[in-house]
Amino acid sequence: MSCPSAEQIADIVLHRREVYGLDVDTRIREVANRLTARALFELLARIDDQSPEFSAQLSALLRDLPDGSHSHLIAFRSHEGARRGGRAKASEPLAEPSEHYLRLVFRDEQAAYYQFNLFPDFDADFILGSSRKRAGDSQYLRLTLSRPEALQTFIESCRKNPHFSRVEQITAEEFHGAPSHSV
Repeated sequence: MSCPSAEQIADIVLHRREVYGLDVDTRIREVANRLTARALFELLARIDDQSPEFSAQLSALLRDLPDGSHSHLIAFRSHEGARRGGRAKASEPLAEPSEHYLRLVFRDEQAAYYQFNLFPDFDADFILGSSRKRAGDSQYLRLTLSRPEALQTFIESCRKNPHFSRVEQITAEEFHGAPSHSV
């Protein structure tokens, strides 16, 4: 059994490179903000990262964790700690806005249809602009975020929706080429 190496976990948590894909990496970063480093390593040591069921095994382990409670908040590159207490520190450098193309996959087509006008919340302070399309069980999004780290915060907010299944990174061409079904 092969488990994620310390270097891979550091790359994910510090957002240096994508290791397992956008959906899995954001799940690991989310749990890294809620657990101690030792607990994170012990949790990830229980699953085989070479297994085709790696994502499902990770999701099953994370379901058992208490939601929303933080055992020790570190807030790796997401600046969550600064925002929870109110304003961000004045010494933080201003980041350039970033554009992201995502596909939000829901549990089925009906869930995607009913969630379209309700979810996600585009009124968050870090979302500068957005457009979206609905096709089948998915929403295709173009997001302009105030800073690149806000993508993690956006995906974490999506995970709170019980109808949401996963997120996939797509290209601008995939977004523009996606059909848009009426709501």
